[in-house]
Amino acid sequence: MRHKLILFICLSVALFFGLAGCAQQAANPNLANKLNILEKRIIVLEQQELKTLADLREDVELFKKKAHQELETFRKSQQFFIEELNRLKSDMEISTNDNELNQSRIRKNASKLDNLNKRLGDQIIALQELQKFFKSGIDLDSETPQKERADFNTAFQLYKTRSFKKAEQEFLNYRKDHPNSDLADDSLYFIGYIYFLQGNYNTASLRFFELIKQYPDSNRLNDTKWWLGVSLERSGDLNGALDIYKELTKLESNDPLRIKAEFRLEELAP
Repeated sequence: MRHKLILFICLSVALFFGLAGCAQQAANPNLANKLNILEKRIIVLEQQELKTLADLREDVELFKKKAHQELETFRKSQQFFIEELNRLKSDMEISTNDNELNQSRIRKNASKLDNLNKRLGDQIIALQELQKFFKSGIDLDSETPQKERADFNTAFQLYKTRSFKKAEQEFLNYRKDHPNSDLADDSLYFIGYIYFLQGNYNTASLRFFELIKQYPDSNRLNDTKWWLGVSLERSGDLNGALDIYKELTKLESNDPLRIKAEFRLEELAP
């Protein structure tokens, strides 16, 4: 717009002076020289204007090129950042999944270890059952009446030969016939243990509870508590078993029943 305005002014001046020159050329000989100078200056101005416009266009193109390069650089940088972010997310997800997998394996291994420990504990108890059965014996007091000793021995021999039904009945008869005998608590103990050996842990628990309640001074009291705890454990009453085992931990530190009870507590409630 500026170039057109200058051109218009120059043409107007030239036209004016041209017309005036035609009229006055003969009267003023220096006017022609002035017009030539003016035309040359107009040409120089036009060239300068064109050069300015060309430089401006070049600057604009350079700016556009630089802006385009910077934009591309930014886009590449942004893409790199996005890729790095996605890679980091992926690594975190893999790490999380690996951690969860490891935790799952740890839990499974811990569960297997607990089961192995429980099976080991069960095997130890089973061994104790066999030892208890084969080593069990009765020291009959010589002061015990002969009839009582004979009746108890009959029931006990049936027990030793694993005639459990007959043995249970004879022990029941013994308690009925000799309720005040020193062996009455022994009879109840073997009745409970017969049920235990047959896997009837609920009934065994009832018989052991009965002995603890009726004969709190029995010399078989602690053994009864131990087998009561095992019976409750096997019947699924873990809380009841834990309570019984805790009672046994109050025994002397070198008492075998206390040691076994502490072992079961560690297995059931580590």
